[in-house]
Amino acid sequence: MDRSTIWLWLSLHFGAGAEIYSKLITYFEDEQNIYDCDDADVARIGWLHDSQKSKLLDKNLDHAEEIIEWCEENEVQIIAYSDDNYPKSLRELEDFPPILYCKGELPDFDNELSISLVGTRGMTTYGQKIAFELGYTLSRGGAITVSGMARGIDTSVAVGTINALGTTVAVLGCGIDVVYPRENASLMNKIIESGAVITEYPPHTPPNSWNFPIRNRIISGISNGTVVVEAPEHSGALITARRAIKQRKLLFAVPGPARTHSSAGTNLLIREDGAKLTNDAIDIFEEFLEDYSHKIDLKKAKQRPKFSINALKLAAPGPNKSHFYDSHRKNVKASRAHMKKFEEQIDDNATDDSEENDVDTSNFSQEELKVFNAMKKRQAYSIDELVALTGLSVGDVMSVACTLQINGCVSELPGGKIVKD
Repeated sequence: MDRSTIWLWLSLHFGAGAEIYSKLITYFEDEQNIYDCDDADVARIGWLHDSQKSKLLDKNLDHAEEIIEWCEENEVQIIAYSDDNYPKSLRELEDFPPILYCKGELPDFDNELSISLVGTRGMTTYGQKIAFELGYTLSRGGAITVSGMARGIDTSVAVGTINALGTTVAVLGCGIDVVYPRENASLMNKIIESGAVITEYPPHTPPNSWNFPIRNRIISGISNGTVVVEAPEHSGALITARRAIKQRKLLFAVPGPARTHSSAGTNLLIREDGAKLTNDAIDIFEEFLEDYSHKIDLKKAKQRPKFSINALKLAAPGPNKSHFYDSHRKNVKASRAHMKKFEEQIDDNATDDSEENDVDTSNFSQEELKVFNAMKKRQAYSIDELVALTGLSVGDVMSVACTLQINGCVSELPGGKIVKD
């Protein structure tokens, strides 16, 4: 059996962000052995929950084969953990994505310098200008840029890269055929032309709020360094930053004016988390000169754009040009009204910046309520303990924990345990 099919089968069973994939491949040594395991094999694995055992014993490949067929028809590449072009930096993660869906041409991350840039959706003019210039100058200097294609900082970085004729990669928190946000449809096509759009989520997956903090580990994991351009104190970009620290990647932050709400998070990273204060691309490149001197061109990196981002417009597809995403929007399960609600509520790299301490659970999902209500104040819980208390899967608990964390409801302690704030 094709190894990619097995990894796809596994990903559909256990979802995004779970560490079970690394545990399984360590235990069984080969993906074929994982698929071939029987009742006796899974019974010997003490760390598997009953629901996980049932999933491993479900050998039905129909859904996986349907997705493979859909991807072939729509020119979407499936890159599995076992494939040669799967990035080594992601393979080293404990919670590596078993599958990447790719539209465009995935750069050679193993041999190129890649820098991820993240920040708030509600950027200021200052943040917009810096993000655009960094996207432009990093690309001119020889780096690949990576972002999440969200509104705000992500969009400005991608536009700067494209206008420098550089390569950029967007990591989505939804299916490869879902345009989110909708106004970035033309930008998405431009990104595909200059690089790639990738996601670990199967086609037609809507942009659920819990997808984005899980997605962020790929943004930092696929990059040599992460730059936080502009972010409030309770921004999801800080989650990405701390993912980068955990992954032992270099962290950079652009300082903002003192006591400015929009830069409170970036200033905090510099003050407390050891992020390197960054004013321009040169500050970033000098950290990589030893390993990437053959890739970096400091002279070009100093050439700032002679035009303003506000003067730039991305050309929309012509009337005779097929638009991949529009043609498949009918397949997306979320209705237009539902998508609009997501767009109003979700911020890929920023969260509610309110300073209120009381937790309003009225908008919590059923899973979020289960986890939050299972936790006692001032008591730390491991992911496995929360799985046992709630009956949810490991992936679901991790997703909920990330969402609760970026909303300021819980905190992660050293060692990975979760505690109510």
